[in-house]
Amino acid sequence: MKNILPAILLTGLSLASCSQTNKNNTEDAVPAPREELRALLQSVQADGKTMFGHHDDPVYGHTWSADSGRSDVLELVGDYPAVMSWDLGGIELADSVNLDGVPFSRIRAEVAAQDARGGINVFSWHLRNAVNGGDSWDVSDSTLVARLANDSTANAAFAKQLVAVADFFNSLTDSQGNKIGVVFRPWHEHTGGWFFWGKPHCSVDDYKALWTNTRRVLDSMGVDNVLYAYSPDRVNSVEDYLERYPGDEVVDIVGTDIYHFNGPDGLDDFRSTATRCLAIVRQVARDYGKIPAFTETGSESLPMADWWTEVLLPIIKENPTAYVVVWRNAHDKPNHFYTPYPGHAAERSFKAFYNDSTVLFAKDIR
Repeated sequence: MKNILPAILLTGLSLASCSQTNKNNTEDAVPAPREELRALLQSVQADGKTMFGHHDDPVYGHTWSADSGRSDVLELVGDYPAVMSWDLGGIELADSVNLDGVPFSRIRAEVAAQDARGGINVFSWHLRNAVNGGDSWDVSDSTLVARLANDSTANAAFAKQLVAVADFFNSLTDSQGNKIGVVFRPWHEHTGGWFFWGKPHCSVDDYKALWTNTRRVLDSMGVDNVLYAYSPDRVNSVEDYLERYPGDEVVDIVGTDIYHFNGPDGLDDFRSTATRCLAIVRQVARDYGKIPAFTETGSESLPMADWWTEVLLPIIKENPTAYVVVWRNAHDKPNHFYTPYPGHAAERSFKAFYNDSTVLFAKDIR
């Protein structure tokens, strides 16, 4: 399989033909694992609820790392998030740990644990590029995405990276050996310029090729347990949002990544931007038959003690999505945290957020 993947990428094999092949091979079989996950997300959305998520939640916290059975969220409210967020950065290098030092073996175990408690798992991918090995934030070469799409050598190297991603997703199984359905959110925040796949660094067609090549290889490798999420940063209109949309056959979930910067001084901007972008996401979801999500958000260090009840909660009540994810509580960067921890000033607001009937945590999903 590995030897023919570059050919798959370069021959123009359509996604439709890959899907038809998979369909013919699985006639009368049980539904793909992703369909159970799709049904859960659709049910949550139909009920007007929102699942809460946190990046790297059970593997480190504000003052601890690598313990088992811990979580800053768990220690505040006695419950885990309904959504665990993870990153695959490093898998493309065959590393044993991801870019934040979390062993991939630990991620596999935590994915299974989250699935067993009824929650879901979502993945981003801050990769090293397949041309010069630079990280995702290396934007010094504006030809990278074009070369990944069109240059045979770069394309072959990119295919090998995708094989590693496919192998990882195929390895995610429960205690009975059944694959676990997860969400994959590659090539995110492309409307900004901080990643090498961002809008200033590649054409519309080459960005879309990243998506179609990604989906093509993962489908060809038998990855049937993944829903795919498309998540621009801030946009001003539906037209902006859809400019680089890779197609209905590629995307399952539509989302947006909007952060709250500058505490009280940035509050009006965050409220207006998040409200606008979530309204766009929900419109696109309705028009295209997709699942809406608030794929990344948060206020670093939580300078507003009432942020959960007075800022985030009203926004997601006005524009409910299937889930909302805040970023991580780094153990090695004292000011880099996005949920409170025991004793933090925002603890009371977070507990009230937890108790609101529209917000779902792990125990609510069982």
